[in-house]
Amino acid sequence: MSHKLGYGFLIEHYKLKALPLSSYALIDSAIHGRQKRTIGGQCQELFEPAYQPKNTLIGHLQFALRYQGLNLHVMALLFDQAGEAELCEWITASPESRYARRACFLYEWITGSSLPIDDPVPSRASYIPVVNVDQQFASSAGERLRRFRVLNNLPGSSMFCPMADRSELLQEMLAKDLKGRTQEVLEKYEPGLLRRAAAYLYLKETQSSFEVEREKSSPQRQQRFADLLKQADTREVLTEARLVELQNAVLDPRFHEYTWRSQQNWIGKDLGYSKKVDFVPPRPEHLTNLMTGLLAIAQDFASSTEPVVAATAIAFGFVYIHPFMDGNGRIHRYLIHDVLAKAGFTPRGIILPVSAVILANLDDYIDTLEHFSHAINQLTDYHPDTADIPAQGNNAVYFRFPNFTRQTEFLYRTLERTVKEDLQKEINYLLGFDSAYKQLNEELDWPAHSLDLFIRVVEKNGGTLSNKNRQRHFDWMRKDEIERAELGVQNAFAD
Repeated sequence: MSHKLGYGFLIEHYKLKALPLSSYALIDSAIHGRQKRTIGGQCQELFEPAYQPKNTLIGHLQFALRYQGLNLHVMALLFDQAGEAELCEWITASPESRYARRACFLYEWITGSSLPIDDPVPSRASYIPVVNVDQQFASSAGERLRRFRVLNNLPGSSMFCPMADRSELLQEMLAKDLKGRTQEVLEKYEPGLLRRAAAYLYLKETQSSFEVEREKSSPQRQQRFADLLKQADTREVLTEARLVELQNAVLDPRFHEYTWRSQQNWIGKDLGYSKKVDFVPPRPEHLTNLMTGLLAIAQDFASSTEPVVAATAIAFGFVYIHPFMDGNGRIHRYLIHDVLAKAGFTPRGIILPVSAVILANLDDYIDTLEHFSHAINQLTDYHPDTADIPAQGNNAVYFRFPNFTRQTEFLYRTLERTVKEDLQKEINYLLGFDSAYKQLNEELDWPAHSLDLFIRVVEKNGGTLSNKNRQRHFDWMRKDEIERAELGVQNAFAD
């Protein structure tokens, strides 16, 4: 017979309205030591009976801190109900316990209230990190705090602090050094070609980002957004004004906003006879603190932790908070580039075609977004037809302290494919286009813009000109001219 430990026990015992855990810890008398298994998509970590803690708040909280890392939203829900008296007794009895010191610090950090005790830890005690860096990603710039003699290396503030676990996949990705591999790919090409490639990639990333939203935009709006993407590596500080500028750039002027939204928005489908709500972002009154916290880590966290973890925290944090009524998705994808550029992950003047890869793997992207939003939606009650009744359940605590392990894994997978396949593919496309243009331009006198169009449609159609395009655009060409030009395109792109 198995039963839950750590966070799982605390959630059940105190009836906490918590999001599902990514992994549950269980006592299992049938095993020796520790084992992991997955049942029905649910990860479980099994412990032999010797690991059983006391069935108290302190017993299971210590177990959680030792074996499960920090789950800040569960701790926030717990400390809202209990913990003050127990923590005081614990730290008084064991003033040098690393788990007691971390727990007491987190209580004060999360709640903003001081425990009713004098500084309990003796000055001889060494400073200990709040985040165990073997378990989870943390800030490399920590602040030493004397009260509990801890090093606060949390990757954010109590207003917004996203966490990510050091999963097996993320450890493997770190070892692949995608930043170094990006440099290796780009070193193969001449600077002149890279400058042309950069202009092409900025426009393609813009088009792909709009397509992810299933939206066609005007060339002017696409160019404005592409120009903003080029500014991502100028190291401009991310501010509310900057995000407003981005929102205005991607939307029709009729839908421009000038500060955070003052209404409750929702994600879903309007079926006419009813509305299907898939996700309700935080209530408007919570936006100021959440966005203040997000913008703070955009300035600090991005330079003090692993770049892809930082990009995930800021970009996915933004899209879940959804601070505008519209335009959040495109800004979310812009922020990926903004953070990676500022962290030096991508070379100056180059953008990785991330949105193109997202577009090609849209189901995986949607599943990743819904991993968090679906869980929140299970706790939320909101009816758009009665918008004057405030949403319930979409509490700030869930958005303050998200765990973005799944989202970080997705972004790493996306970047790996971008670096290994798509970046080189896009640059090689330009090389093929240049070669085809030079050859065909020497062979035939082309009307204005028709040569560019011929190369694009033939390459896209596998090396041949379709009857539809021949009749619509190239009825002036003889059959032998088309055949020679097709061959030229085929050879150019094959090389």
